[in-house]
Amino acid sequence: MRRAIAALLGALLLWFGATAAAQAQSCSFSATDVVFGTVDVLGGGATDSSGIIHADCSSFLGLLSSITLTISVGEGLGGASSGARQMVSGATATALNYQLYRDAARSQVLGSDYWSYGGAPITLSDASLLNLLTSTGLDIPIYGRVPGGQAGVAPGSYASVFSRDPTDVRVDYRTCNLLLLCVNRTASFSFTVSATVPPDCLVTAGDLDFGSTGVLSAARDATSAISVTCTLGSAFDVGLNYGFYGSGPGDRQMRSTAGDAVGYRLYRDAARSLDWGTLADGLAQAGAGQGTAQAFTVYGRVPAQATPPPGTYSDTVVVTVTY
Repeated sequence: MRRAIAALLGALLLWFGATAAAQAQSCSFSATDVVFGTVDVLGGGATDSSGIIHADCSSFLGLLSSITLTISVGEGLGGASSGARQMVSGATATALNYQLYRDAARSQVLGSDYWSYGGAPITLSDASLLNLLTSTGLDIPIYGRVPGGQAGVAPGSYASVFSRDPTDVRVDYRTCNLLLLCVNRTASFSFTVSATVPPDCLVTAGDLDFGSTGVLSAARDATSAISVTCTLGSAFDVGLNYGFYGSGPGDRQMRSTAGDAVGYRLYRDAARSLDWGTLADGLAQAGAGQGTAQAFTVYGRVPAQATPPPGTYSDTVVVTVTY
């Protein structure tokens, strides 16, 4: 009888020891940064990146019967709205929109139980999860996207840090030991979302058509348009080269297939007093980016000159935006 009682007490001590060990342990969590790199805010395409949340419950090895994880990711220090999260820069007054997702298709917004902007946290619970968590650990991917078309964002380095618990990051998890005694626990971790917006410009130019004429006894004028879109606040210069046949602002020529020439000039002003040439010659048109398209008028003139043989005369002028 004494031996039976001793054996029973030994088993109880073993069970209580396992329970105490399980309650004293905890899971650990960490995450890699989500780095978008260089983002083209003038283009229409999105920029994607991803990160990893690592969960490790190896300290529970052999002690658990089940585990449930809920990983909530909130707004970050950059802030958020109902439509997007934001990265901010200490050097600009603009914010760069982005979003975090739970799936590679970027259709399920990664959200939090501790914010009000939609989406859903990551919830994991099954037997295979328990095996991974308590042996090698588990890598959980998260997916990011910066949408295109944010031309109003100024160049700079942008970031949002996720460090506040529970506003930015919270892990709620429940562990149950082999005796089916369960404990609710919380944890947190930190990571940073970052991107760089470089200065950038886009340019398009229309043709300048002087039309048809019989003789060149009087000056003939025409205009065309150049459209320049540059990132907000980016200084730029619009230069025009001297075409295929010219060597300076007063030497541009249109030529026919027979090699005959018609001289012409291009100007920056309607009075046709300011030649438009290259930046190297100090004859470019300066501007500052607004994040939207800016129109510049090219004022052309064919001065009175000896009339060449009839034909079609043309030249190609290259527009260069330096920023």
